[in-house]
Amino acid sequence: MKRTALFVSALCLTILFGILSSQAGQTAAGTRSKSAAMRILIVRSAAADCEPSCAEWISAEGDITAATPALLRKVLKATGGRKLPFILTSPGGDVAAGYAMGRLIRRAGLEVTVGRTVLAPCAPGETKCTDTLMKGRRGFANNVGAFCNSACVFVLAGGVARHVFWVSPVGVHQFATSRTLTRWRQTTLNGRVIRRDIVSVSRIKVKTTQAQYDQAARFFDEMGIDPGINELVQLAGNNDIHVMDRSELLATKIITDGQDARGQILKLQAALEVPKTPPPVIASATSTADVPAGLFEGKAMISHIELRQAAEGNGVQASITPSIGDVALPVADLVAIFQIDDTLALSDTPGNILPPAPALTIALAPTAFCSLGSSRSLRFTIGPKAGSSATPETVMVSTGRFRDLDALLDRVCRK
Repeated sequence: MKRTALFVSALCLTILFGILSSQAGQTAAGTRSKSAAMRILIVRSAAADCEPSCAEWISAEGDITAATPALLRKVLKATGGRKLPFILTSPGGDVAAGYAMGRLIRRAGLEVTVGRTVLAPCAPGETKCTDTLMKGRRGFANNVGAFCNSACVFVLAGGVARHVFWVSPVGVHQFATSRTLTRWRQTTLNGRVIRRDIVSVSRIKVKTTQAQYDQAARFFDEMGIDPGINELVQLAGNNDIHVMDRSELLATKIITDGQDARGQILKLQAALEVPKTPPPVIASATSTADVPAGLFEGKAMISHIELRQAAEGNGVQASITPSIGDVALPVADLVAIFQIDDTLALSDTPGNILPPAPALTIALAPTAFCSLGSSRSLRFTIGPKAGSSATPETVMVSTGRFRDLDALLDRVCRK
């Protein structure tokens, strides 16, 4: 009886209350559709004719959680140091994790493109084929439904180049700061905890401090983004979203150009391709592409570019017709620039033309044009002359965007 009493006196039941953890900058549920935790994997192009050198990229889609940076580290390790394109879509999530991911991406020297990845179905009998397989899945990249909101912007900021196509919104809002309050009950025996039971877990909202926004400003500055973006972050409440317009995206440098996800992979694929048998020479000697770049009176310009073999085979004449929708723009106050490797070529249009003006024209010498056969991409800039209401932008254009370009290359550059 005495031993029993001693045992009971040694058994001490203690109920403790405390805050076990806190999180800052979680996106409020009302601002976005429900999403799963971010999936990150290495995807190989499922294009039918790309083997044995199919392009690969890192696909990241879903909510950013505290565990996401660790997953990104594993995937980056699996790349073996290759600088694969990082194609991203996310409604946001944990701010601290967004900072960590942005720094990991910058350290790895990766370009970030806002885009989506459509995974190809698993082949029959592929028992290990899952949506969470770190590498080995095949798919296609595009911009259908792609977006980057809230803490996703910190991941985007980490890219050494940051590509956002016109149809893919980038949104920011105030941080929603909360603390997680956990109540637990623990049982001790002779001063040792022998059992701990969680009684309840609740989350309470707390006011976001200016110090947290200052931390965001320092992060943006570290990434080379204009810290003025922080003012846009604080425009919308955490139950709302401020979708940045094109002028804001360019002015804050959160994007570098309007390259789309498909174009990014086409550019990479062109660099990987083994030279194939050149196509037969055809009678037509033109190649065309529609390229989005720049703003005119705040609206997005689309430039129709036509490349045509110049008279007597002396190089190529480029004709650039910018428009907004179906309305062609007067070009007297605009200038277009091609950069192919180290060669710059500017448009030559008289400044006294009354609208409607003809297209901008650029003359490309054979050596400059023919170097596209190896570089497989060019930089295209369109913007204002003095006094114009246009906003300039430079985009990287893959040769894969141009119809029949290989045939034109063969016709102009054949020896």
